[in-house]
Amino acid sequence: MERAVWIILNENFSLTLDGEMKNDQVVDKKFSPGSDIWTNELPRLGFSDDEVQKDYDEFISDIFTLFSEPGANEVFINAKIGEESEYLNSKKPLVIRKIEEYSVDEII
Repeated sequence: MERAVWIILNENFSLTLDGEMKNDQVVDKKFSPGSDIWTNELPRLGFSDDEVQKDYDEFISDIFTLFSEPGANEVFINAKIGEESEYLNSKKPLVIRKIEEYSVDEII
């Protein structure tokens, strides 16, 4: 199976996405806020500072909105390694950067 890794970031936060590229879609998405933590859902982190929490919640909401766009899969799949795309339909623009492509037989 063909997979790729992207970084999704804005001016305050970043999130790593690892996903399978299949039938012109990104499927089997795995997200990581950092370290060696991976989840099948966008991570909901909690912060003690209310402003930081609000900014993070908006970041996650912007990513949900991005994935609901009709051309979102094209942005991810057609990107070249190191190439950046901007998603501007949010308060703070999102930058999507493909950083790796790889093949695996199966994920354990």
